[in-house]
Order: sequence, then C-alpha cells, then structure tokens
Amino acid sequence: MSSKILRALSFLVFVWAAAAARAQEAAPTPTPTPTSTPHVSENVVVKALRADDVAPVTKTDLDRPELTAKSWGQEMPVLLQESPSVTAYSETGSGQGYAYLSLRGIGQTRVNMTFDGVPLNEPEDSAVYTADFANLTGNVASVQVQRGVGTSTVGAASFAGSVNFESLDPALSPSLDLQLGGGSFGTARASANWNSGTFGGGWRLSLRPSWQTTDGFRESSGVKQDSVFFSAARDFETSTLRFSGFAGEERIQQAFLAVEADVLEKDLTFNPLAPEEKDHFYEYLVTGQWTKALGADASLSLQGYVVGAGGWYRLFADEENRVDLQEYGLSWLFGGGLATYTRDFGTFHLTAGAHTYGYRSTHTQDEMDGTRNYLNHGYKNEVSGFVKLLGNLGAWHPFLDAQVRYARLTYSGDVGEAGRGWTFFNPKAGVRVDLDSRTSAYLSVGRTAREPARSDILLGEDNASTLPNFDAVKPESVWDVELGAEWRTKDLVLRANLYDMEFHDEIALTGELSPIGLPLRQNVEKSFRRGLELGAAWQALPALRVTAAVNLNRSRISEWTQFYDVYDAEGNFTGSTPRTFHDVTPVGTPPFVVTAGLETTALKDVTAGLTGRYVAASWLDNTNTEGLEAPRFFQLDASFRFDLSHLVSAGKPRLSVRVNNLLDNRRIFPSGYSYLYVTRDAGQDTASGIPYYYAAATRSVSVTLDLGLW
Repeated sequence: MSSKILRALSFLVFVWAAAAARAQEAAPTPTPTPTSTPHVSENVVVKALRADDVAPVTKTDLDRPELTAKSWGQEMPVLLQESPSVTAYSETGSGQGYAYLSLRGIGQTRVNMTFDGVPLNEPEDSAVYTADFANLTGNVASVQVQRGVGTSTVGAASFAGSVNFESLDPALSPSLDLQLGGGSFGTARASANWNSGTFGGGWRLSLRPSWQTTDGFRESSGVKQDSVFFSAARDFETSTLRFSGFAGEERIQQAFLAVEADVLEKDLTFNPLAPEEKDHFYEYLVTGQWTKALGADASLSLQGYVVGAGGWYRLFADEENRVDLQEYGLSWLFGGGLATYTRDFGTFHLTAGAHTYGYRSTHTQDEMDGTRNYLNHGYKNEVSGFVKLLGNLGAWHPFLDAQVRYARLTYSGDVGEAGRGWTFFNPKAGVRVDLDSRTSAYLSVGRTAREPARSDILLGEDNASTLPNFDAVKPESVWDVELGAEWRTKDLVLRANLYDMEFHDEIALTGELSPIGLPLRQNVEKSFRRGLELGAAWQALPALRVTAAVNLNRSRISEWTQFYDVYDAEGNFTGSTPRTFHDVTPVGTPPFVVTAGLETTALKDVTAGLTGRYVAASWLDNTNTEGLEAPRFFQLDASFRFDLSHLVSAGKPRLSVRVNNLLDNRRIFPSGYSYLYVTRDAGQDTASGIPYYYAAATRSVSVTLDLGLW
C-alpha cells in the first residue's frame, strides 16, 4: 500500500468525521435498545487467550492510561522494557524503526504475540515487525505480558512468554482527538483518533491514522511510517459483531549491523551500512469476530482473519567496496479462523478453542537491472486446539490447560521441495490460593514445545543451496515451574515470583548473524533459566507514587560447541575449528535488571516522573570470553505531563515532554554480537574475538501535544 493511499485515507477520515458530526448534531438522540449482551471493554477472544487475576500465571497488565503515560513515539518492544524481565534495543538507537525485545533473555521470535486474538508472529520465522504498523501503542487499549509458558494461545508457541494486544473499542459518543509530536534526530509525528459514535442502528466506528518520521540516532538510519488502524462494532440483542485491524507502510534505511568498540569510541553514530541499503514494506491485518450469548452462562465466538505483508530490502553483495546492489523481495499472506466456547459450570469456568491457518511466502533476489537470481516459496499450515478450566472454590483457584498443536513447514525452491510436520502436546496446571483478603500465592507447572524456524533449517540462508534437511534442527521444549505471591493493600502492591525453566534441545542463539542479518541458532541438549522476579507499586503519598521491577537470574547452557574461523599467520582464511565449552551463560541474558520509577503530582496540573534502569553486563556469545560482553549500563529518563486546559479551554490541550538518557551516558550498548576467530601460527592456535555493539542514543527530547477537538 503506497504512502499516497494512506494519506488519502487519512484525509477521508477528517472529511467523513466532519460530515458525521454535522449529521449527529441534526439527528435526534437515539433511544438505547436493551440488550442481553452489554458492551464490554475487552473482547471475548482476547479474554479467552489472556489470564485473569485469579489464574496462577506470572503476568503484567498495562491499561490504556499507563500505556499513554509511557508512550513518546517509541516502538512497542522499547516501551515494554520497563516490565519485569524484559530487555530491548532498536537498530536506530533512538527507539524507532526495527526494535526487538527479549523476555528472560529469550529473543522475540520465541515470544507469542497476538492482536485481538490474531497471530502477529510471521509463521515461518516467528518474527514480529512492529515498524510495519506505526503507532501501535496509540491504538491498543491494553497489553498483557505473560512470562513463562503462560496460558494456551494461538499462532507461535508461547515459549518464553506471550504479549497480547487488545485494540481500542469504538466509543459510544462521537469524538476526534489529535496528537502532534516531535523531538531529537529530526523526529516528527502526527496521529488522530476519530470515533463516529452510534449510527445506523447501533454501529460504532473508529479510525486512527498515524504518520511519523525520524532520521534516527545512527547515521543513515532514517525511518518513515504511515498506518491506519480501525475498529467497528455492533451489539445485537444476544450477540456482538466486531471488526478490527490495520494497514501500515514503512520506508527504512538499514542499520541491522552492530559496530566495533574502537569505532564507537570515535563515532557513536557510525552505521556500516550505506544509504542505498534500505527497505520498503507494508503489512495489513483484518479480522472479524462474531460472539453469541448462549444463555446466561455460555457464549460462542467465531473469528476469521487475514494477514498480509510485502516489500523489499536492498544490500550490497560486496559490502567492503559497496558494489553490486541487490534487491531481496519478501511477501507473505496467511489467513485463518478461531472458534472459542466459554461456559460456567457452577464454580468452574471452561474455555475451549480451535484454531487453524494456511500460509504462503515468496522470497526473491534481483539485480537492480531486473535480472532475477532466485525465487523460492515457503508454506506453513497449523491446526491447534485448547481447553482451559479455572475453578473458584472459595480461597482455592485450580487451573488446568491443555493444548494440542500440529504445524507443517515446507520449503520449495530451485533445489527442490522438502517439508516436515510436527505434533505437540502442551499441558499446564496450577493453583492460586487466597491466604487472606490481602495475600495470595500460586504455583504452576507447564510444558511447551515448538518447531524450528525456516532460518534455523536453512542455516541463515534466504535461498537454500542444497535441499534442506528438516531433521537437522530438532524441536525445542521447556518445562516451566512458577511459584509466586502477591500482597495488596490500598496503597501498596508487592509481587514476587520464582521461576525455573528447564530446556531440552533449546534452539539457542550463537551470537552471530547470517549474511542477510538473521540471527543464527543451533540446538543445545540441556540448558536452564532460573530466577527471581520482584515487583512493587507504592502510593507513598497522595502526590507520590513509587514503582520497581527487579529480575535476578542464573541461566546456563550445559555444553556449547563454538566454531571459530581459522587464519594463518599472514591473515589468510584456512577453514574453521570447533571448541567446546561447559556450564556457560547464554548470550544476551543479563543476570540482574532493575527498573525503578518515581512520579509526583505535587504541582497543580503537572505530573513529573523519573525512571532509572540498570542492566548488568551480558555475553555477546556463548563462549563467555572475557571482553566479549555488552557492558553494564544505567539510564535515567525524565517525563513531564502538563494539563493546559486551565490556560486554553478549547481542545483541552495536554503537553508531554520526555527526556531520555538524562545523564547523557555515551556507553549504553544494550545488545550486540561477536566475531570469533583463531590465528594459527606454527601449529599454535590463539583464539580471539571482536565485539560489536548497537549503541543507544545520547540525551534526547520528545514533545507531544494532545488535543481533544470534540
């Protein structure tokens, strides 16, 4: 979808909004129709996939006010890094563009993500590109982050955890809000939120166009994004019909390569990729959901969806001399359906669901003169079903959850066609007990298994040079034990959670990248991640709120074999050699992360806050070689929100100012990788390595103005 189309849609929003407003003023106020299914803020499928407050699940819930307060234009993975056990980085260094999160040190491709019950993970590699749909934060009503195997969901297996997005519901009354923003590194953004109010016998419609651009902190890392989110709903006497989705487009200058430490000492913004190396992608998602009340205690929901994406990225075949620019095409389309049934049986609540989808992708590489070098396709089909049973037996809340999932992945290219199917059984069980009116504790045990990704099977290639062996990379599995407690009073909430994740055949990161920038991974027979998570929220004074989140962990890989490139004394490449390491810490897993925040409303119409974040050092590869680590860092951010309505009544303006990296720390390297090699001289091998880092931005400022026009 071109930017012209998106801008035309944005223009139509305002034309339509103005016409609707005039019609609304002229029309008589409709009399509400009594219904048996009252309007609720959370749609049924989202509720079926999420864990409620009494379920024995380790989770964090973010509501609309909290999301709005945290947002300053950054991508969703960067916003979520204030949640327990989440770390994140962006390729631009400034929070926009391609951004990625890790949960308990486990990468984003092993985190299940859904939008209104629709899988967001691209099925082949489980990737989620939030840069494709600008201003995701401004278009969701709530987010739930589950840590560990959590509850059964749809799409990619919930291996490290899941992130569930619920879109904004159309409002009952007409409204139009505008948001304008700008800041450091040439950043500018604008968005609108228009609600039609009730029309046409009970329909409600919401449209939310967004546009944003930035030059990025790193050189030649500019980002331009457009998007339109929408939702429509109607409540009937015993049923509800709801549609939602988005269409987005991005144009980004590539910055996926990290940089050597000595280069960053001279130029923190250096980007080894050329301005010509860029991409242009679009993505859309459309879903419709019909929910029928089956009496007072049961409901049935049927949902269908389509997700599509496409575009290209360009890279030089010869990076050193920057010649032979090649264009890689990538597109995919998948569609599916989900049926969800809920029923109350006395003190038990049953949720059952079935899900299926079909997927097809196209991968190409072309010379700039139009000559095609290759074309291949990927196919994936999935069928899954789950049953959840939650009890409310006085102080006891037992929980059972079981999922059966079948997935088949196929590769088809010039070397032929090959594929493989896998069947997984993912059981979970637990119980929460209310110890008194303030205190509860829970215990849960669960297992999840998942298939390897396309990039694992193709060893990082985009076009297979030989027929892929689908048995070369084994599926991975994890047993997860969670033991938690919560203490809640009027002014204080304390949470603590112990976890033990025991992996078998984990498909672990090697700390290397493929030629097209994909992280490389390989099986590890035995590994574990164990830790303690603490969270607190304290209303210390009527005008002072204190929050904190802590993660302490000890994670290990029992045995790791690393291959080193070998060079002779003259610097000539001669091959590779393996070395085996025992009891090592996994790449990208800091043993200690803490986030603490203060927020005060002591001044009238002003909310001021400070957020500090400390992240301990983490390894860039699994050899744990001294010097090949992302250094520890501390970042302090400040935020100010001003209610200007007492000064300017029209539009009820609200001004937000965010200062990131207030202390101007120039050594924030949240992620990276390494290059390992051996120098062989007279039969003597000397192992060495080069660290590469993604640098985060120095001090920067973002300003946002919110206006309510209706």
